[in-house]
Amino acid sequence: MDVFDPTRFPAAIRDEIDAQWFDVDAVPVPVLVVPINYPTDWQIERHSHRKGQLIYCISGVMTVETARGQWVAPSNRGVWVPGGIEHEILINQAAEMRTLFVEPGVRPDLATHPCALSVSPLLRELILAALITSRAPDPALYAPGTPMAHITEVMLDQIVAHPASDLHLPFPSDRRLRPICMALAADPADRRNLKDWAQQVGASDRTVERLFMAETGMTFHRWREQMRVLRSLSLLASGRAVKNVALELGFANPSTFITMFRRTMGVTPGAYLKGDPR
Repeated sequence: MDVFDPTRFPAAIRDEIDAQWFDVDAVPVPVLVVPINYPTDWQIERHSHRKGQLIYCISGVMTVETARGQWVAPSNRGVWVPGGIEHEILINQAAEMRTLFVEPGVRPDLATHPCALSVSPLLRELILAALITSRAPDPALYAPGTPMAHITEVMLDQIVAHPASDLHLPFPSDRRLRPICMALAADPADRRNLKDWAQQVGASDRTVERLFMAETGMTFHRWREQMRVLRSLSLLASGRAVKNVALELGFANPSTFITMFRRTMGVTPGAYLKGDPR
């Protein structure tokens, strides 16, 4: 992600966000839900927590990036980041973020690698029910048999049970692939083909294609289309028409974009815009 300059935002917004942060790792409860609202284009710079976290926005769109790649999450997806994993977050569209911080060892079956998760209506309501405004909640609230203990267990059950979604863009580490991916991420509408890019980095097109499959599990073409579809989520959320989004991202025509979007999201862009994209 680009270098973030928070002074682009009014001082009142910066102060409000800063005032809501505290040392979540020091709070001795199994699951802590922290609510913070962010404006469009706000960036939470690279950091890590001792606790694992489910990063979730009840509204808006965000991109979470780690060394393993990017995960895009609209309001029916969350991103699980285990404790100790460095990550940064870009708010693509103004977001009401509700982050679950999970104490290590609470559940041995939680994922040990970053992944995107579907957030069911039940999990969403549990997250809202678990909000505690105090920065130092009484651990007694989580004692066995209490309402908060029950809510916590069901939330963890939901996180473990829900399958990962496909909203992931893996990053290659090869020195020949990184410049290609960085350039395409900066300009998704760039239509240069595999052969053009191979010449750009001084390799054969067969070598570049082989490296893409080995490092991302995708062909060059599939990686580029996945990147474009994920980028479209924030553009659609901002109110742009489907046709305009398709052209802005370099698709040859809107029907190609719609096909790729449905392959990734399970619905058409039109259905996505009308409500819950599940």
